Amino acid sequence: MRHIPLPVRSPGLVLACLLACAMGCGMSDLDAPFIQGGWADDACTVDQDCADPALFFCNTALSRCEPACRTDLDCSVTRRGELNAIAACETQALGCRCDASRCVPALCTGDDGCDGLDVCRDGACRPPPPPSAAVACRVVPERVVAPVGTALRFEAWVTDARGEPIVPRDGLTWSAVSALVKGGGSGSGATFTLDSAGLEVEAVEARVGTASCRASVTVLPPHTAEGQVRVVVTDALTGHPVEAASVVVADALGSATARATTDARGVAVLAGRSDSTLSVFHPDFGYLTVANYDMGGSRDLRLPLRRNPVDRVGGVRARFTNLAPVATNGALSLGMAGLSVPGLLSQSAPAQVQGPDRAVDLTLGGAMRQFQVPANVWVNGLGALAPESVDVPGIAGVCDAALADVADPDAATRAGGCGTRTLWALTAQVLARELPAGMMEPGTDPLLLLARALPPSGRFSSAVSRDVQFALRSPDAGEPTVQAPLLPLDFRQVPLAFPFVTRVPPLPRFRDGYLGRVLVVGSVAAPGRGTVPLGLGAAVNVNPVDPYTDTQPGLAAPGFVRVRMAPAHHGLEGQAYRLLALASSGTLGGEEPMGQATSAVMAPLDAPHFDPEGTEPVTLADAFLGIPERARYNPDTLPWHGLLPREWRMDTTVPGATLVRATFTNAAGRRWTVWVDGRRSVTGVRLPVPPSGLEDRTFQGDTEGSRASLSVEALAVATPEGRSLTLSALAESGGLAPEPLAAAVRAASTLNYGRPQVTWLEPAEGASLARGATVRVRVDGFRVGKESANGDEGAVLLTVRDGGPDCDGAWVRGDAVTRSGEVALSLPAACSGPEVTLVASLVDLLGLPLRPAVSAARTVRVP
Repeated sequence: MRHIPLPVRSPGLVLACLLACAMGCGMSDLDAPFIQGGWADDACTVDQDCADPALFFCNTALSRCEPACRTDLDCSVTRRGELNAIAACETQALGCRCDASRCVPALCTGDDGCDGLDVCRDGACRPPPPPSAAVACRVVPERVVAPVGTALRFEAWVTDARGEPIVPRDGLTWSAVSALVKGGGSGSGATFTLDSAGLEVEAVEARVGTASCRASVTVLPPHTAEGQVRVVVTDALTGHPVEAASVVVADALGSATARATTDARGVAVLAGRSDSTLSVFHPDFGYLTVANYDMGGSRDLRLPLRRNPVDRVGGVRARFTNLAPVATNGALSLGMAGLSVPGLLSQSAPAQVQGPDRAVDLTLGGAMRQFQVPANVWVNGLGALAPESVDVPGIAGVCDAALADVADPDAATRAGGCGTRTLWALTAQVLARELPAGMMEPGTDPLLLLARALPPSGRFSSAVSRDVQFALRSPDAGEPTVQAPLLPLDFRQVPLAFPFVTRVPPLPRFRDGYLGRVLVVGSVAAPGRGTVPLGLGAAVNVNPVDPYTDTQPGLAAPGFVRVRMAPAHHGLEGQAYRLLALASSGTLGGEEPMGQATSAVMAPLDAPHFDPEGTEPVTLADAFLGIPERARYNPDTLPWHGLLPREWRMDTTVPGATLVRATFTNAAGRRWTVWVDGRRSVTGVRLPVPPSGLEDRTFQGDTEGSRASLSVEALAVATPEGRSLTLSALAESGGLAPEPLAAAVRAASTLNYGRPQVTWLEPAEGASLARGATVRVRVDGFRVGKESANGDEGAVLLTVRDGGPDCDGAWVRGDAVTRSGEVALSLPAACSGPEVTLVASLVDLLGLPLRPAVSAARTVRVP
């Protein structure tokens, strides 16, 4: 038997709830590996009934003796002897590990964990696939528009005759097939340099066995014109040039000094002055602004646009197969599926990564509780009837002729009508008797349950289908978002076999405390596909509320988080592992509530390693960024509280942040993203007025003319060597594209400001009130209070109309708010009337109405 290799050194309320159910349990008979031996049928009631209590335990659920262990050695024939040997462990190439007192097959994480000529595929050491197995491949990126001298790395995905992914041992052979580029080599990828200008042509070729594939390049001549700036606009997710985009150069006052429209290559050349702001507008894409660009640079910018996130909908329907047998006393089966996300998750709309919620009723111990689960979560058991499939929304990208629903793949790709992503799932099956206590109690915080119960549990699995294509279409009212054939997804494909411990940095402060919860996600970055989660862990910060997550059971100190992760598998082998620790002020996942703050640290991971006790914890070296508070925007045409017309700025910088991104989202889900250099965020930027015929996405788009929702993200961006990257450097190098940006971000923090709103809670429309009664409203996207030093923005002003001669026009000011955003106000005792109109308005600290005005009216009867 081969030795066991030494360890490698190196998403919502419903999601947390389901994970709590799954992870809050130990292993059971459902998890036991295949075992053989004369002891397998030994009946027992206690451990002492077994042949050797040091090597066996009594599974009281089945009343039989089963192998037990405390160390990896206890799983081997060396320790157990021939009589008590575990056949499955002796026939496994890597032997077994002792995981949660059970002997389970050991997995590899890379080819270096295998002996001889074997390679690590799907977590097991096996002979490499022959070159003849490769019948097709696809280069990523498939299409590039960039200037002469640009160095680009290309990679490729390989498939066999069945369309299944394969990872060749010896990689691919790369060559230049056009004089426009230079480079070549062998391996999974190669770097080429754009050498001479020319129109689009297939220029880079990858070859493996008899299969070959190519990428196209458009090489632009060097930009040398004095006093001008060249802007190249491309689709961020496909590389296609974006034609007919409006490019505007504006001065420090926000006034346009030059305008141009991109040509078929996505290129526009404009006159440029020092320290100008450049904006790109297109109705089908999110607007993009690069603030305060220094014209002393190359004056050659490559700006990627992302399509409007909700203009097209679609994805896949996944059906779980290979389910574990359900015990007679019941079990809860869970499957959470998703499609890989390109770039940072904050760049995607919630509707692009999870479907609408549906209600699921679970019954346990005579108690029933209703859970809201997204459409991409599969639940079965405990009274819940599993759906045939789950809907998994996806993000647009590229596709080919293999996609049956698309007649012209190139046209569909250009129009955002298709995509190719990696379908993934995290699954678990849990016996009813092992579910954590308290999960059915109303008001229970599922993430708190998860953190307290997070065990050394081996019942999670990971499933991956690497190359999944799907069509997207314009949304139609009343029709399902996802309309696609069923795709099988193995419920028990590869176990999350690597438990380890992560040390997270101290949590940042937010308002009157610290962020209260942390989710740690292990993943791989798949070129051209996006991020694929392979494991996770969680922690809370409740007792005490301080900069460190609470001490978890079995760990010696606060700030350590247990994580479980699968190795890269089913075609993702060889891709870079990545670890993300995401801290939040509230529940994670779904539509981020207004006022919620998050802060994340990202780091490369050599590989997941088996370290259940946390003797060598993975330390995240970078610190969490502080929350980007005190950002303001004046959408008005007149100055307002120190802000000039159309000016956005922050009153304070975020230490450590090199970039700040402000994103406006209107009622139709369309965005305007404003990039500002971190050191310039306090000087701000004045936004230009969009060209004629294009909507101003800083406004909601409603009849009231209210402001759009706003979120602000601070980012620490650096090279692999640790050198900070400026906004100008990223804009000039194409580094704002999803993949290079995600790879360069070391830390990020976000605050969802929402938009100022006031909503009536009590009374109902037409209700009858007593004189002097108390009414309640809820305020969102606006800080109620009276101290500007605390970041307070103003108060609620309640004005009474038609309340009789003694109080018509009377008003009451409320500047005390509860944690849930509620404000209570008492009506003037003299007011009465059959139809009294109550108007709740938001006012600034001086009592002046906001601009645009924000108010809500209610008509009541006051006898």
